[in-house]
Amino acid sequence: MNNPVGSPPPTIHVVDDDPVGIEAITRLVASMNIPTKSFDSAEAFLGYYNDQPGCVVSDHRLVGRTGLELQEELITRGFGIPVIIVTAFARTAMTVRAVKAGAVTVMDKPYSDDEMWQAIRSALGADRLYREMLLQQADVTARLGSLSDKERLVLERILSGKPNKTMANELEVSLRTIENRRRSIFTKLKVSSVAELVTLVLRFENSEIQQSNSAAALIGSAPES
Repeated sequence: MNNPVGSPPPTIHVVDDDPVGIEAITRLVASMNIPTKSFDSAEAFLGYYNDQPGCVVSDHRLVGRTGLELQEELITRGFGIPVIIVTAFARTAMTVRAVKAGAVTVMDKPYSDDEMWQAIRSALGADRLYREMLLQQADVTARLGSLSDKERLVLERILSGKPNKTMANELEVSLRTIENRRRSIFTKLKVSSVAELVTLVLRFENSEIQQSNSAAALIGSAPES
């Protein structure tokens, strides 16, 4: 699974206070040639984690915080890493709460190796798409940040569909000045048409919404690679 250029390889973070549970996941993931790191509590994981790529496989019933509470705390801290919650005591209310909080899936025990394998593949795919989106958003943010205040005023009017002459009248500048600022905007934003400009801004706005919903929001788009 290829992660965005420059980012470290993904890791499966296993959180379980039962050594048998940790061993089962670790053994399965070893066949996928993906590194794992295990923790015996949610607190131990939270003390370690700093937005590394990958996914979390957490038992729900843990000493201290539950797997669901771990997921909710990750969201509170601004981390979008996908979480797979494993439980032998699944209830509809808990499952709904977990998914709303951003969990990729809630898996009932006992589960097959294939079920866990597929869940991990989907989670890693979602995490990869999420991090690619963040890189794209950072790039567009930098481009927009390069605009001067005067260019931003013109950009707002371009997005509103106003013609150059109207912009010149509203901003009390010459038509040539508007044309120069418009040309500079297109150059800085690396677009060649109004359609490309509008698409760029809309994608930026949509990516901000998706980021607030964590990587789980992208799970439906994640390819099974």
